[in-house]
This record gives sequence, C-alpha cells and structure tokens, in this order.
Amino acid sequence: MSVASSRTSRRSRDRRHDRHHQQQQPATANGYPQSPARHDGFAELPPEPAAEVTSSTVKTVSYAQQQLGASVAEGMRKAHADCKAKVKRIAAQCRAKNRKFRDIEFDLENDAQRCLHNLSDNNLFVTSDVRRVPEIFEKPVFYSGSPKSAEIVQGAVEDCYLVSALSAMTSVDGLIKNLCVARDEEVGIYGFIFYRDCYWVPVIIDDLLFTRVPKWEQLSSNEKELYHFEKEKYNQQARKGSDSLYFARPDTDGETWVPLVEKAYAKLHGDYASVMYGRTCDAIEDMTGGVSVLLLAKDILDPDKFWSDELVKANQDRLFGCWFKTLDGGRSGVKNATIDGLVGNLSHSVVRAVEIRGKRFVVLRDPWGDAGWEGPWSDGSKEWTTEWLASLPELGHSFGGSGQFIMEYKDFLNVWQEIQRTLIFDDTWVMSSQWLHVSPSFPPVTAFSFGDISFTFSLPAKSSTIIVFNPYNMRYFKDIQGPCLWNLDFILAREEETVSLAESSYSFFYTRGVSVEMELEAGNYVVLGRLDPTIVRDKDYFKKGLSNGWNRRKLARVMTERAKGQSIASRNNHLLTDTGSPELLVTPTEDVLRSELAKSDKHTIDAVKTHGGYVRAGESVTVTTTTKTTQVIEKKSQARDDPMHRHARPSHNISAGPPPLHGYQLQPNGQAPMEPGWAGMPPASPQPSPPMSPQFAQFNGQILPPPPPLDLTRPPSPPPFPLPTDVLEDDNSLVVGLKVFTKKTAPTVITGRLKDGSAASPRAPTQYN
Repeated sequence: MSVASSRTSRRSRDRRHDRHHQQQQPATANGYPQSPARHDGFAELPPEPAAEVTSSTVKTVSYAQQQLGASVAEGMRKAHADCKAKVKRIAAQCRAKNRKFRDIEFDLENDAQRCLHNLSDNNLFVTSDVRRVPEIFEKPVFYSGSPKSAEIVQGAVEDCYLVSALSAMTSVDGLIKNLCVARDEEVGIYGFIFYRDCYWVPVIIDDLLFTRVPKWEQLSSNEKELYHFEKEKYNQQARKGSDSLYFARPDTDGETWVPLVEKAYAKLHGDYASVMYGRTCDAIEDMTGGVSVLLLAKDILDPDKFWSDELVKANQDRLFGCWFKTLDGGRSGVKNATIDGLVGNLSHSVVRAVEIRGKRFVVLRDPWGDAGWEGPWSDGSKEWTTEWLASLPELGHSFGGSGQFIMEYKDFLNVWQEIQRTLIFDDTWVMSSQWLHVSPSFPPVTAFSFGDISFTFSLPAKSSTIIVFNPYNMRYFKDIQGPCLWNLDFILAREEETVSLAESSYSFFYTRGVSVEMELEAGNYVVLGRLDPTIVRDKDYFKKGLSNGWNRRKLARVMTERAKGQSIASRNNHLLTDTGSPELLVTPTEDVLRSELAKSDKHTIDAVKTHGGYVRAGESVTVTTTTKTTQVIEKKSQARDDPMHRHARPSHNISAGPPPLHGYQLQPNGQAPMEPGWAGMPPASPQPSPPMSPQFAQFNGQILPPPPPLDLTRPPSPPPFPLPTDVLEDDNSLVVGLKVFTKKTAPTVITGRLKDGSAASPRAPTQYN
C-alpha cells in the first residue's frame, strides 16, 4: 500500500468512527455528547479510545547499473573509442619522455610473481627471461589474417579453451581487429577490450613477454659448447622467434597477436594462473560480448535440423567449440586414453561445416596445433580416394595443416560429448539487465524449488528473445569467491499464468550461465530462478589462506576485483549485511582530478610564498583552513564512505627541517598502529598492538609498507600481522543477474526481487539480501 492510499484510508476510518460515537452518546444543548454521572459527583469521562496505529512496511531496493535497451555493439564501439584515445595519450607521453611504455600494473620483469601466480597457486611457472617483442621477432607483424593465423600452439599455462577460442575467432572477419583496438608497436603499447558481465573493459599492456630461453651468461659450460661458445650465434638461434616464448605462440613465426592477447587476458583476470581451465565459449563471450549455450550431443533430437539450423552457420553469426571428458582408465589401465587419437578434456573449435555430394563434413582445429584425429577422413586415410581429393579446396583443407582435421558429421556427434555455441550480436540486438546480491546462510539448507530469485520483464512488441540468467564472473577472484559453488537454472512463464513456457538450457557446476531462446509476443514475463549450492571448501578458508601465507598485496587487488563485481548489483537496503567496503573500489583518475582533493589551495600557496623563506631549521608554519560545513545526517543500516573526499581534510604543515617521508607518520613510540581488519573492516574484538618494525608507517589512517624490492620472483614470507578472524568467513554471497536480449524494436524493462524470508534474522536460511 502506498503512503497516499494509507492516509486516505485512515481519514475514512476517522470519519466513520466519529459518526458512530455521536450516535451512541446522548447530545446536550451545545451539541456535545452527555457524559454519564460518577458516584463521587463528578462527571464520568468517556473511556479514551484506543490509539489507531497504521503499520506499513516499505522494502526499498536500490537498483545499480540497470541497463535498458543497451546495444552491445554500440557499447563495444564506445569502449573502442575510449581505449583508442587512452592508448594514443599514453603513447604521446612516452614519446615526449623518450621512453617505451612499461605497464606498472602488470610488470612482468620486476613483479613477475604477482603476474604469474594467484593466491593459492604460487609455484606453477618458472620462466627464464622477459623480452620485448622487437627483441624476439626480426620483423614482427601483429596479425596477418591469413589461414595460418589460426594455427596456434598452447604454451605453459593450461588454457587450451582460450587458444581454441582465439583460433575460432580468426574465422570471422573483424573479431580480432575489434579485440585489439589500438597499438603503437614502436612505443610498445597495445589496447584491448573485453566484455565483463554486462559492460566492456579496456586493458592496456606493454610488449614485454615471458621467454623460456635464458641469457647467455646463465648457461653452463656444456650448454655454451653447443653453440661453439659464440654468444651472438646463441642469441640469434635460440633467443629469437616464437619458439622461445614461454606461453602461447602462433605456429607462424613473426605474428605477435597470440601472446599479447593471452597476456591481456591474464591481466584482465589478475595473473596467468587464473586463466587456467575453462570452456571455449566462455572465452569467446569475454572477447565478443556474445551469449553461449551448452548442447549435449546425446540430447540432439533431430540431427538434420541441428545441421541446417545451427552447424552450417558456424563462423557466420555464431562460433562453435566441442569437448569430451577424459576417459576413465580404471579398467583398461591406460592413462589419458584417446578416442581415435583425440585427447579428452581438450577444447577444439569448429572451422566450418560443409556438405559435398551428399556427405556432411565438419572441419575442426586442435588448440595444440597437432591434429590428433586418426579416424575416418583423417589426413591420409583410405577414404581419400582420387575423387575426394579433388574436394579438398572446397573443404578449405590441405594435408599436413597444423592442427586442422576433418570429421564426418555422424562421427562428430558420436565423439564429442559437449558442443558449445556462442551467438555474436550485431546492431539489430539490444540488451537489458538487472543484477541482485544474494547472501544465503551457511551451510545452505533450502528447498530445491524455483523462486529463490524472481525477475519480471516487459516486452513492448513481438521479438526474438534470448534470456540469460547467470552469476557474475568469478574467475577474477576465484580464490575468495566463498565456500560454495553454485549452479543456476530457471523457468520462464507469462505473467499471471501458472504453466511455464520454457525451462533454461542445460547447466551444471562451472557453467557460466543458462539461457532460453524463443520468439515471444508482447507482454510481461516472469523468470523464476533456482540456486543449487554445493560446499567446495571449509567455511574458514579465508583465515586459513592468510595463515598459510597469502600475499596480502596480491589479496588487495583480488578483493578490489570482487568489489567491482558486486558493485553492479542491487540490494534490499533493509537487509544489507554484506561486508563490502567502498575503499576497495578504484576511483577513476578523471574523477579524482575533478574532486576537491586535486584543487589547489590558494591560501596555502600564498602562505608558503609569504612565510616559507623565513622558516629556520626545526621550525614549521601551520596553515589551518576553516570551511563552513553543512551536516546532513541520514540514518542507514551501514555507513558509506565517499572515496572522493576521504582525504580532503586540509591541515597543511610547511617544514623547513627534514621533510617527512612522503607523509609517513609514526606513533610516539616509533611504531605503527596495529593493522586494521583486512579490507577496511574492524577486527572481531580489540586486541593489543604487537611490536612492529618502525619502517611500517601510517598515512591518512592507512598502513603503508615500504616499497618492495624489485626482485619479486619468490613469494614473500607471511607478515607478522595478527590474522583477522571475521573477514569473509560468514560471507557466502554471490551476485546473479538477468540479461534479456531482444531486437532493437522491442527493448525490455526488468525488475528483480529476492525471496522473502523471516524478518527476524538476516541469517535465516530463506532470507537473502
């Protein structure tokens, strides 16, 4: 009930109550009711009417970053222009300084440990050196666009899904070009854009790459002897070319796009270790903004319809990948058994589907650059008669092609367990989205039923529609994503109808999202989501990680990415209990430059000019700036901090003696205060401050360690800080969203709500916030 309707109802009840009261009491001469007499001679006062209380509950949802009819293609073009401008500006600054670009946010040479490893896996890679692209390639070319560009060799990181996705994208004109939007090879700067959840993200990198070949001075005497002790010969033969790269590389020497895209993708997710394992379709989504669906080969009802409606459109408006699970060798005793030479758990990409003289063929590519298929129609097999050899140009295939092979369609369906299809959107499609923050209790004990989360969207006109229900991408912070792994599905129904129209596509744990594709008439529709959690780690995993030596510098960046992901979600304010901290979100530089923090203080500058020359050693001048402040107090369930004004408390100290160390400030005893609870949260209970080394100091209330040494190839030892006991231990939350893609003529509006539960406790099993 709205506030206005509540007031109207109360006035009506008051009038009815007055009329009834006047009818029950005899009136006096003056028109007022006559009061009955009391035995003590005083008039009996009428009983005081009970106070009428009108109770109402208002549930406020703060909608964050809701998108209404946004064009994915137009968003990509805008991100393209922004990234291009940023690359141009940085390149100009580098030229003015006569410097090549070095990305200090992802510095492979001086911060290798953080770029290579995540919080849990810190001993996976051992690189030999870091070199720039012109040092590795004689005549580097970013991307030639030839058929050979699709022949890629996987490197030391197990990201065959990404390599397969890159190979598949070469089959569609413009996809690689749209991925790398700007570059300046001379300066060594490259700008990429990726799609994250519901928006495009720019990633700027330099041209430094890890190599597997060490410097001449690091070789043993026997190794130098192989090159007749000639350093120049060794540098030209061993340290040049794509074969010297440690991670992914093109099979064609001279192209640089593969290692650079992989590096940008690793930076996007924090490090190389975090991009291990995945599905080809997920990587294609990240690079195109498309929508993927998993198709199980055994579930295809009509193979002819799947061929004509889906597979022949490969690399037109959709890309395909395929995969099967590694075979169990318990009975055979064969480890990593193959199916006619094909290896399990290895993603392959579909190049094309062609029908020739009544036979249907699928051309595929192996991400390792080594075609393993040994079945019918493999290179040199008996099926290749003279007549069929003439069809090789029509198939776009040649024997000995690195990684490419041909299967007949029936074998394709029999061998592959899972087919992944990603639809690429053009300008005719628009997208609306809404995201919600869910925090169930731990352990999650709920009925397995639809309605944990519900969305309603309005379709103004008939349209082809794709409905996607998915959690936010947790690859960026998988080490701290919580103790549970989640699987999602949903049903779609027309509003006010009790029979569903469709159920979402197949999903299982580790599936990026689920979807429904169908033609819908105009009207309102309801999406009922269902959450299926499974516990994959201990509740106190975070505390154990800290005690086991998680790198806190690395953890800070991981938690920032987690905060970014959660920032897209709407929350039910009356149940807000999440532990997010605004200080984890990075403030854009342009916002800082527009803030009061960056504006010059005229009074202080004048004071320095007037008095600075008269201050002797050991003296100081203090300038106190007083500003008129209007305080507005709003009671909320959680205090929010404005990062733009967090440090805007002017108190300037001009010293003629030894200057402070960049604003560092120690306590009187020469020690820094105790480290606060991680991520800006207070510890569970006050604890005494332990002794600390005096090089740790406080700046604006934050603990700042001294600059780390340049050699960070080894993980640091656990710091002597007290370990917090309440950080993320009770956080079992995730962010889930609904995205609705329609034709441009029918943009949708979406609202979402979480399942109502007991208002007594936000930790109740059925309560979400």
